[in-house]
Order: sequence, then C-alpha cells, then structure tokens
Amino acid sequence: MISFLLTVIKIVIILGLLVFIHEGGHFCVAKLCKIKVNEFAIGFGPTIWKKQGKETKYALRLIPLGGFVNMEGEEERSEKEGSFSKASIPKRIAVVASGGLVNIIFAIIVYFTLMSFTGNNVSTVIDTVMENTVAETSGVQPGDKIVKINGKNIHYKTDLENALENYNGNDLEVVVERNGEKITYNILPVEEKYNYTGIAISTNLQATKIAGVYPNSPASTRWIRSKRHNSFSK
Repeated sequence: MISFLLTVIKIVIILGLLVFIHEGGHFCVAKLCKIKVNEFAIGFGPTIWKKQGKETKYALRLIPLGGFVNMEGEEERSEKEGSFSKASIPKRIAVVASGGLVNIIFAIIVYFTLMSFTGNNVSTVIDTVMENTVAETSGVQPGDKIVKINGKNIHYKTDLENALENYNGNDLEVVVERNGEKITYNILPVEEKYNYTGIAISTNLQATKIAGVYPNSPASTRWIRSKRHNSFSK
C-alpha cells in the first residue's frame, strides 16, 4: 500500500512538473509579447491555493491532470489593451506553439544532462580479471584503463569491440593506464566456446515444444543427416 501511494505521489509530481513547464512556456511567451494573462493555473477543479499578482492570478487546483493559461481575449474577442485577439498573427502563433516547444527543449536538456552523468557507453576501465586467463598471466590488473589496442585509441566500449572484431589471430598490443603510467602488454586472445544447440523452445502450461531450429546450427545439421538416413533406409 505504501509503495502504491509513493508511486502515485511520484506520478503526480512528475505530471505536475511537465504541466508547469508546458503552461509556463505559454505564460512566458505571452508576457514577452505583451499579452495580458488573467490566470495561470496548475490542475483543474476546486482551487486549493491562489495568489493575486499585479496582473495575473496564480492558482493551484485540486486535480493535477493539466493546467491552463487564461489570456485576455483568448476565448472571446476583447478590445482591451494586451488582448490576445488584438495581437499580431506571428505573436499568437508563438504563444500557442511555445508550450510544446518548451517541452521538447526540456526533454533534450534532460536527456543530455543524464547522458553527461551516466554516458551511453560502458567504461574502458577493467573491473575484474578472470583467473587462469591470458590477461591475468600477462599482468593485467583490475582498475587498469585500456587506452590503446594495436596503436588505435580506445575511448569507448564500441572502440574496444571494433578492435576485437578486426582481430587477425596475432597478439594484441594492449596499452593500459595504471596510476598515471602507461604499460604495454602483448596478449593473445583466446576463443571462448559455449554449448549451443540451435534449438528455439516454445513453452506453455501443457508442454515444451521445439518452435524452430536455427540455420547452420548443430541441431539443423543433425536433423538433415537424420532425414537423409531415413530416406535411404526406405
């Protein structure tokens, strides 16, 4: 129950923030265009908080499922000074489009802010060196940062993957950085094999069935041989 309430609170806060940013875009551009804003509200329904400014009433309403910016002359034409209906067409377009545009800008800022902290690539710092491997016997240690492989700079995980994909069977010249010092190792990669049948399984409550066999897999080769043998025995 507590986790459900916390989830609801989080949703309300996030939704309220998005609504505030969206309506804030309309509000700010309207002010820049000298259009009078009668009310700036977050939420709908009964008012739970309000404050009258010099020109605009600011309100927080009970149902946090939206918000609005009430401009002079927006719903009905008004001849008053600062009326939305008297503003030029470019200004009206700017006010209407500003809400969505601000949301897009906010999303881009959040994305690049998160990426600047987390990054979209795995670090090239070695976390663990597996026992009884070439890397361990060569002297590579956890905490070493891979900076070069065969003379090519390694900045991201994709650089490391590309270097391994272009492996030609010879030793790799791996340069790591440890405590500010660069150390070079010649490492011969070892191919790691694993059990693979090539069978795709479909499971339900009644039975487990073979859904398919991958091409050029051990299961596929075995099935072809079995089929040929059965045809010859007939």
